[in-house]
Amino acid sequence: MQSIRIVQIPVMKAVCSGPLTDGQAFEHFVRWFSTYHASLANELYPRDFMWYNEHLGAREWFYALPAGAREEDCGGFEIVDLPGGLFAVASCTNADFDQAADWLSTREELLRWAAESDKFKAYENGDGKPERYPMFHIVSPGELYAEGVSIEDLYLPIERR
Repeated sequence: MQSIRIVQIPVMKAVCSGPLTDGQAFEHFVRWFSTYHASLANELYPRDFMWYNEHLGAREWFYALPAGAREEDCGGFEIVDLPGGLFAVASCTNADFDQAADWLSTREELLRWAAESDKFKAYENGDGKPERYPMFHIVSPGELYAEGVSIEDLYLPIERR
């Protein structure tokens, strides 16, 4: 059975945490986005994505804004265009629960799939191309975390060969 799916994400306005170089920056963004997200009616999926920005040498967290979002509701965080494109996606256990074993093996599975694909390859940043990095987000409901249930989706940016 195929365990990797391909999705296309449009370029979208997102609130950016900025470089998460310490726990205080992380907690500040968590508080803002948790409060903001809870205020939205009828949300069916996560809107947040995290990646490791190799250029900055730091993690960054993005929250995709819904239509009609107002800048003054964004907690003073910068609003950016989150780069879109094609992604190969697979699910794994949250790294907090298994010391990253499943996360790392899922990442390797995605990279192997891209290397072996005759149609796609892993995206490479370069001159004139938007910076894109592998992203992830937790897809299981947060209240299940205390019970040891937390699933992440890993997004590997890909492009056509």
